[in-house]
Amino acid sequence: MTMRARSTLTIPLTLACLLVTAMLPGCGRTTSKDPANPEEAPGPAEQKIAGGGLFEKHCAKCHGVLGKGKDGVPPVVGEGALSRFNTAQEVFDFVSKEMPKDKPGSLKEGEYWAILSFDLKANGIAVDEALGPHNASTFVLHSEGDKADDKQDAAKGDNTDDKVSSDVNE
Repeated sequence: MTMRARSTLTIPLTLACLLVTAMLPGCGRTTSKDPANPEEAPGPAEQKIAGGGLFEKHCAKCHGVLGKGKDGVPPVVGEGALSRFNTAQEVFDFVSKEMPKDKPGSLKEGEYWAILSFDLKANGIAVDEALGPHNASTFVLHSEGDKADDKQDAAKGDNTDDKVSSDVNE
């Protein structure tokens, strides 16, 4: 069989296979899971990846590409980030109503959760399951004691983070 004859057969066979697959129940359907939706997200990694893209699209213009803040806009990553909030739920409650600043509340609920999951990861907070209303209050960002200590340190001119490395006692 010549090369031309082989390529001539390939296209009709491919189309036939696609048609048969589409006609079989369930085979031709694709389930579109929204990685930004905590109820549909295949897992926390996919949710964080989606959140990174959404952060870049909706947040970076004000908070900076690295989330460190710029032009008077507070950081969402790094020292001092999210310091006014105790839990991920508190952050969600704020951002879902107030952000993005140019279109407050304009994102889908799942998009806010994905961005928050990405931000938590960027701040070193392990999120081992899809973040959502079922678990956001369990992610503690800052305890009240930490906030009071940080305010006292700041008054003394110490703006360093007091977090202790996990290997201190090893």
